[in-house]
Amino acid sequence: MIDLHLHSNNSDGLDAPSQLIDKAIELNLKAIALTDHDTISGLREFLSYGEDKDLIVIPGVEFSIQHEPKRELIDVHIIGLNIDADSAKLINSIQDQLKGRLEQKKAICRRLRKEFGYVITFEEVRELAVNNVVGRPHIVEIMKKNNPSMTQGKSKNDLFKMISVGGEAFIERTTELTFEDSIDLIKSVGGVPILAHPGIHDISNCIKFIEFCVSVGLEGIEVEYPYAKNRPFYNTDRAIWAQEYFPSYYRKIAEKYKLKKSGGSDYHGGKKGIEIGEAQVPEKYLKNFI
Repeated sequence: MIDLHLHSNNSDGLDAPSQLIDKAIELNLKAIALTDHDTISGLREFLSYGEDKDLIVIPGVEFSIQHEPKRELIDVHIIGLNIDADSAKLINSIQDQLKGRLEQKKAICRRLRKEFGYVITFEEVRELAVNNVVGRPHIVEIMKKNNPSMTQGKSKNDLFKMISVGGEAFIERTTELTFEDSIDLIKSVGGVPILAHPGIHDISNCIKFIEFCVSVGLEGIEVEYPYAKNRPFYNTDRAIWAQEYFPSYYRKIAEKYKLKKSGGSDYHGGKKGIEIGEAQVPEKYLKNFI
C-alpha cells in the first residue's frame, strides 16, 4: 500500500517529516508523499531522511486556491505530486501564498477578538505553527484553550466552520492562487496536479465540474480517501454512506475522463483517529507519479 496525502508539523500536522517516514516503514508501506498546506519547507528533511530508506518518498504540496463562489470553487484544494522542490518559481509563488495566508489568519484572529469577544491573539496562534504556516486548526486550538465557557458544547468542527468559507468570522485572503494558476504552477515544476478529496465539495453538477477541471489541465483525482473521518461527514449519519460511495464513484470518474488515480489518508498526526495508510491506496497508482 501507499499514502499520497500526508501533512507534517511544517503545516498543520503533528509529526516531523522524518517521523512520517519512520511510521510508514513500520507499516510496510511502499511509498508516501508529503503534501503540506501551501508550503514545501518540510521537503528538504523529508527527501534527505528518506534517501537511504526502503521507502519511496514523493515531494508534494497541497494548495488552497482562491474562493470563487460563482464557479463553485469553495475551499477546493489542489495537490501537486512529484514536484521540483528546488524550483525558484515554486519557492517564490509559495512565499506569496504564505504572505496571504498569514494576513488572512491575523485578520480572522482580530475579528474573533473584536467582533465576537474571543480571547485570542495572532501571536499565540503562530506559536503553535512551524515555519510560520498558520492554519485554521491552530486558531481553533487557541479558541478552545482560552475560551472554555464560550466554546462549551461546541466541537472543533463547529469552530472550524465559523472561520471557514461561509462562516461568520471568515475573511478572504488577499493573495491566493486561482484554480488555473495552481494547476499551471504544478505542471511548470514537473508535478502532477490532483484534485484533493473531491467528495467533500458541495457542487451542483459534479460531471460539469470534473469536465471543467479537465478542460483547464487537471491530470488526476483522489479516489481513496477517509471520508467517514473528515468534514463534512465526520460524526454524522452520512459517514458510512460517504465512505462506501465516493471512492467507487470517483474511481469511475477517473476512468471515464482518463485521470490519474491517487489517494491518501490526509494524515495530520492521528487527529480524528486517522492513521497513515488507512485509505488503502494500491501500489499500482505509483506508476502515475514516478
